[in-house]
Amino acid sequence: MNTEQQSTGAAGPPRERRRIRLYTLAAAVLAAVAAGCASENASTPAATGTVVSTNASTPTGTSASPDASMRPGMQMPGMTQAAAPSASALMVCGPEIRADVVKILAPPHAPTTTTTWTDHLYTCTYHLPGGQLVLSVKESPNTASADAYFQSLRKQLGTTTQLTAAQGLGNPGYESASGTVVILKDGKTLRVDATGMPAASGPHQLSRADLAYEIASDILGCWSE
Repeated sequence: MNTEQQSTGAAGPPRERRRIRLYTLAAAVLAAVAAGCASENASTPAATGTVVSTNASTPTGTSASPDASMRPGMQMPGMTQAAAPSASALMVCGPEIRADVVKILAPPHAPTTTTTWTDHLYTCTYHLPGGQLVLSVKESPNTASADAYFQSLRKQLGTTTQLTAAQGLGNPGYESASGTVVILKDGKTLRVDATGMPAASGPHQLSRADLAYEIASDILGCWSE
């Protein structure tokens, strides 16, 4: 969120909002450590180029066996590392982040999700009553390609504001006032796109930018566990 602009549901002046953001990120990291975000029950990825629909309780539309969940560092049976999303990428559609989305937005019913895995880009779309929240992770094979993808997204978004080192937990990142946050960590580019959500969402009437940042900080907390 551009610190020179006021957003619907934003709390106080820019300095106060920055303080709250740092507190939110610290709380997310502590919660991740306490709850364990290793996501041993991570959702099974879709086959390349396909879409999988899921609900909050039982995934559907995939032929994977019930015990085919991936632990950190594991690969899907019969698939090479390059052919399957990593466990950390799967977290964006896993039970911990799904629970965070429900807690933050308090929808009347659990959201359904659709996932895709194409060209090393894992995307999870949360279908909510007010709109769509799209989380994606691009897995790059090396630092150069990760940096190039990270910068290409910034050009696509147009005007952005760089996150401070504290806001990104030591990782480079930026955000758009329209509601997108992008953070690069260990060759993985996380993008949280809340532009498809209402101008004010959830019980706390979060702006799109603040919603995107809160979800991104939760994911980063899990990744930094």
